[in-house]
Amino acid sequence: MRTAVGILIVLVVVAGGATAASFVYGPYSGAPTQTSVSISWLSSDPVPARIDYGVRTDYETTGRFAHSVSVALEQEPSNTPQHVTVTSLAPDSEYTYQVVLETANGEVVSAQGSFVTAPPIGESICFIVLADTQWQWEGENRLAAVGDAIAADPMPFDFILHAGDLVESPTSGMWNHWFDSFAPALLRAPFLPVLGNHERNLRSYYDNFVLPPGDGKSDERWWAFHWGDLVVVGLDTNVTRAPDYIAQQNWARTHLSGPEQHKIVMFHHPVYSSDAFHGSGYSYDVIYHPIFVETGVDLVLNGHAHNYERLQVDGVTYLVVGGGGAVPRDLADTHVEGSILAIEGYNFYVRVTTSLEGIAAEVVSVAQATDETFELTDGHLLDSFLLPL
Repeated sequence: MRTAVGILIVLVVVAGGATAASFVYGPYSGAPTQTSVSISWLSSDPVPARIDYGVRTDYETTGRFAHSVSVALEQEPSNTPQHVTVTSLAPDSEYTYQVVLETANGEVVSAQGSFVTAPPIGESICFIVLADTQWQWEGENRLAAVGDAIAADPMPFDFILHAGDLVESPTSGMWNHWFDSFAPALLRAPFLPVLGNHERNLRSYYDNFVLPPGDGKSDERWWAFHWGDLVVVGLDTNVTRAPDYIAQQNWARTHLSGPEQHKIVMFHHPVYSSDAFHGSGYSYDVIYHPIFVETGVDLVLNGHAHNYERLQVDGVTYLVVGGGGAVPRDLADTHVEGSILAIEGYNFYVRVTTSLEGIAAEVVSVAQATDETFELTDGHLLDSFLLPL
């Protein structure tokens, strides 16, 4: 259920027959703009709730949230997350928030999360990128190791991008494990994914996330995120129908032809890759690459191949970032044309900063890993580079 609310101070009155409830997962945030954000959570039972929020500096000064919004008991309870859009926020501001479940046994208060609203043109922007988190059947929780590393990253960041294959299979048990593993990271900033092949375009993906304005299924199968002088276009490379490819070509061309200084595209399958198993060959060099050259795209983010690679083709930089927790896979002995650096055997994430100087990226190691072994690193960088303006 998705509800739009403004800034109102409203108290929630607990109905006499309300059941006890707890958080299954959340809260977490998505689809931020200059003046709004979506807050989401899943509770074990349907109960009324309240979102408390305020500008971080005000909260730190007073110890109180300046605003609250009530969330009524759903008329038709479901086992899907609640999504509430909080509006009338101040631009270029950092907020803190919490969700309070109003249960028969009293209030259940969530951990506190944070988000920022969109900055003005010219302001530096930092964000996190990862892909291919999926599932580990036994041993250490690799997803949690990556999530905890992101949560502890010393840089403030505005949002988290995920290039697909969040879960091995989009079942409730695997989603629960995924949200539990990434809970601390999700409290730091809004989360913006695209579909991987493992999500299978099923309803549970759309039920769990609120994404920027888009098109296709639920108007969220592909989307565009405009943030200061950055635009990120998220596409779905799992489509099989020609009309869907044509629609995404037109969507990408439209949103990449705007005034933004920095242009980034994200989708799951790699345009170019030296992966020993997947490699290139998906025809995206024909379907999308000419559009990226035409519109001056700076950076394309892909997953699917469980390794790291940086490539440059016709002035467009491609990053394969499939190190979010899935078992790393081998690279081929011969790398494809345009490959600058390729690294196997690591779980990692990428920290990206846009500024008046260009786009800087740092690839942060989390662990060296194989099918059988997993050893945390000291967080050293696997790669760093600057794409100057």
